[in-house]
Amino acid sequence: MKVFIFYIGTPTPILETELELVRRHEKSGDTVRVLQCSGNLENCHWNQMHMSFICARCCSKFRNGWKILNAGEKVEVKQFPLYKVATSDVARDFNSVDDIKRYRYDNENIGIGVASSLISIFRDHRFDTYMYRNEVIREVTTAVQVYETLKRAFEEFKPDRVYVFNGRITTHLPAIRLCKRMGIEYFTYEVGGAPNSYLLWKNSSVHSIGAAREEIDMLWSTGGAEREKRARLFFRQQRAGVEHEKMRSFTKYQVKGLLPKSFNRDKKNIAIFNSTIDEYAAIEGWENPLYRHDETTGICRILEAFESDDRYMFYLRVHPHMKEVSSTTSQLRDIRELSSRFGNLCVIWPADIVDSYGLMDACEKIITFGSTIGIEAAYWGKPSILAGHAIYESFDCIYVPKTHEELVELLKEDLAPLPADSALKYGFWVMSHGIPFEYFKQTGTTSGIFDGVEIKPDALPVLWYEILFFLWRAKRGVMKPSLILRKLVKYAKAIY
Repeated sequence: MKVFIFYIGTPTPILETELELVRRHEKSGDTVRVLQCSGNLENCHWNQMHMSFICARCCSKFRNGWKILNAGEKVEVKQFPLYKVATSDVARDFNSVDDIKRYRYDNENIGIGVASSLISIFRDHRFDTYMYRNEVIREVTTAVQVYETLKRAFEEFKPDRVYVFNGRITTHLPAIRLCKRMGIEYFTYEVGGAPNSYLLWKNSSVHSIGAAREEIDMLWSTGGAEREKRARLFFRQQRAGVEHEKMRSFTKYQVKGLLPKSFNRDKKNIAIFNSTIDEYAAIEGWENPLYRHDETTGICRILEAFESDDRYMFYLRVHPHMKEVSSTTSQLRDIRELSSRFGNLCVIWPADIVDSYGLMDACEKIITFGSTIGIEAAYWGKPSILAGHAIYESFDCIYVPKTHEELVELLKEDLAPLPADSALKYGFWVMSHGIPFEYFKQTGTTSGIFDGVEIKPDALPVLWYEILFFLWRAKRGVMKPSLILRKLVKYAKAIY
């Protein structure tokens, strides 16, 4: 078998996952080619502005990782060629993010990958395409550069299988488009759910709802006697705010049982738990099935439907993850407009210490747009209504309306909680899915050892990176004077 791995960036555990795949194929006697970026791309997801000191650190880490791998003759590394994209080959103006999503090159939609990357970088699903015109052009240029380079590489090497990280971003989506076009088997890989593991999905993105459901059913059927115990542990840990290597808690700073001061138990109280739109806004298959534009538009329509009925009160728990984004991001601006317009809405902002689970318990129903708390509510015996897409959307523990009108009727009815048995499948999947590493041992979210050695860049590129990145941040005014002084002392000691 001829295997092709397209490599960009060295964050751990991505690099180590790629080395693991190379090692496994080498031991199987396969021919492996790795195409390494080496700094010739216009930019990448981890170096959006193409800063040379970031490239130097990245390339140094890759070289050291490759030395540790110590691959044989059937494994080779090729450098990404310096391919310049003609200005005439790249669109220059986009009036909206939707225009970027629709952009096609060689009749292939590579624009959705560009939009996905930029939305993630700016943390805004409707960022200003005029303000960021240069960034958009650079990102589109990179996508075209990757597409043309991989097209030539696939035609020359004729791989039987291609491995691609994640599959949704500017630098990786073109690989999937080409694999589908040329009939090449491909796998996408990502960080696993279980400790010391990685995900590997055949001919599918790691974001595929259908592929996830197949894996959930497969794992549950082979889960053994401990599967239910592990599944229940997931839901208990989520509620308790437990954090570990692969699970981040967004509720640990909330005060248990605390409700909004205005909470009136005599009302028909409905909790809405929104999602962070920038996490899925440019992923194929995740377009909202009920509401055009986005989920905040949906919330507006729901509030309008009950605006004249003072028996109902809605509590919007803005996802705590959004405390990390700018207050000027489109989603938060839209929510502020809802808050000022509707008297039947109480907004609980991201940093608010109101207890999400206490709110869930106190309300008679909850609405979600794909967040995990939708299936958690079902597990804890609460009527849970899904108004978007989610990995668990086909589970029979969730109410899934097909229209806005159907959702409104569900809110008006006396809903009984649905049987929660299928929720256990989801909990078990989160706790256990992933292929165990054989050669890499992860010791933290971004740390670990491969063949017993931690892969790091050389000291000089690291020092260069630290100094130049520090100067860049200081110039932009994002560092306190006291921190600047401490950094200068640290670098002086390192040099002398």
